[in-house]
Amino acid sequence: MRKPFAFAVSALAFSPVYAADALPAEAVQIDEANQYFAVLPGYFGADKDRGATRRGITGSGIYGYRLTPHWGVELNLTGSTIETGSNRGTDFYQQGGTVDVVYGFKDRSQSWTPFVLLGIGAVQNDVVPDSSDQVGFLANVGAGVVSSPLTSLGFKLRGEGRYQRDEFQGGYNDYRLLAGIEFPFGKQTVTLPPPAAPVVEVREVVKEVIVPAPFVDTDKDSIEDSRDKCPDTPEGLKVDSDGCVIEGQSLELRGVTFAFNQAVLQLNAQTVLDYVEKGMKGQPSMTVEIAGHTDSVGSAAVNLKLSQKRAESVRSYLVGKGIDAARLTAKGYGKSELLINPEKSDTDKERNRRVVFRVLGK
Repeated sequence: MRKPFAFAVSALAFSPVYAADALPAEAVQIDEANQYFAVLPGYFGADKDRGATRRGITGSGIYGYRLTPHWGVELNLTGSTIETGSNRGTDFYQQGGTVDVVYGFKDRSQSWTPFVLLGIGAVQNDVVPDSSDQVGFLANVGAGVVSSPLTSLGFKLRGEGRYQRDEFQGGYNDYRLLAGIEFPFGKQTVTLPPPAAPVVEVREVVKEVIVPAPFVDTDKDSIEDSRDKCPDTPEGLKVDSDGCVIEGQSLELRGVTFAFNQAVLQLNAQTVLDYVEKGMKGQPSMTVEIAGHTDSVGSAAVNLKLSQKRAESVRSYLVGKGIDAARLTAKGYGKSELLINPEKSDTDKERNRRVVFRVLGK
């Protein structure tokens, strides 16, 4: 605990008392995927008035865009086959799509999330006889759930049920049950605001002014050293109330760059990694992926191999500094995730030849 100190005065006075030294002023930026694809096969329950068996198969290909942590829009392309029965001729077919508004009850990038949706679109009914084929209005409403990320790439499970109103031939009420896989892509930068300004408190005192001891935060993670269970956290990573890094974050290791077509660490890179090594020793249970990236010059295959070597160079350096090899995973991404695209200068290419520190667990 911080111990206050005091000094005496000879008369009544008003003195400023500062609650704490100023916290770091820089905002923290993290990357989150804001788009996703989903592939969902399933069961089609047909309206009894369609003159079919009331069963069929269906599928959806969905592109989604997250507007906020809870709201988003989806483009849903569908295709269905409705069984007519062996004695009723050729099966019926549907092809169409809707634009849906989606609301998730939680942040889908972090946890299992139930959701609801509502949308409209159009559908083509391909029936027998062909002269009855028609494109018409389609509306649907549904509910479902999507899982939290199951892999480091963010793949999720998704299941849903939809009721749809098809205005073909006066209107049919059908339902669809679907389950499949959803995977994210794209990135948006989420900026967390800087800590609030220090509180200034004015106290009326007689004979004594009480001044708290200074707020000491050596690694600048907003957790005082006396309460920090994970010291030497690399600056830019979010921590919990104990000062330990929260998993699921990415941090670009500025200064860990490479010469063109090389995987040898430069002197400035070693200086940065020595700082990271201290943070990993301060939180001995943390596991990370070291992601290597290249510029756009050369073939994808060559760049993928080169980025793997660069990631392994960083991993080898940290292992050599005493970090348990089981805590470190090296993976190359080649030129698949360019930070600057297109590259317009040698400086842009050098920025793309980078290493990203991804926290997998704490």
